[in-house]
Amino acid sequence: MSKKRIVTLIVLGIAIVAVPFLLRFLDRKQAEDYINQIGVTEDEEDEESEASGGKKKTAPELSKGAIGIIEIESLNIRYPIFESAGAEQLNMGIGHLPETAGLLQKGNCVLAGHNGSRRGTFFTNLSSIAIGAEVKVTDKEMVTHTYIVEDTGVVGPYDVSVRAESDEERLTLFTCAYHGTQRFVCRCILATDNNE
Repeated sequence: MSKKRIVTLIVLGIAIVAVPFLLRFLDRKQAEDYINQIGVTEDEEDEESEASGGKKKTAPELSKGAIGIIEIESLNIRYPIFESAGAEQLNMGIGHLPETAGLLQKGNCVLAGHNGSRRGTFFTNLSSIAIGAEVKVTDKEMVTHTYIVEDTGVVGPYDVSVRAESDEERLTLFTCAYHGTQRFVCRCILATDNNE
């Protein structure tokens, strides 16, 4: 085999290995952009607008933007939350099931995330969360509530207990388990020391 062919094969091999890392990096950057967009207040937008000669920066994808941020420090999870749990939302971050309680509202707020996606880790490691771990959710007004993991388990894909209503503020997280045939569920209660 010629040296030129060997070099070409090596470069091609490196490119094949590097592409997934590059795509994951770009998707992580986009997730951070959505998260950063949440922290921009209207006053800051006006200041940016004045500084740019009255022109506002527009980002068409951000108009459908994130409604919040979820952070689970013990699992190194920090992703934007989007309204709805369709393919588009779950490819960008974590999805909120609209038929459940809203973020930081009374009732059971249910969030879903992919398990094993090329676009990010999302809820891939959720099954290793410990009882008592903290889960933080921040809404667009930058109000953060902390939840404590109370219970975890595996349920069937159509188990309605995941969406069970509650009179108290609760948070339920779920993702696929056993190659999509089951769901891993993490049920959380509101921490008693939340600042509102």
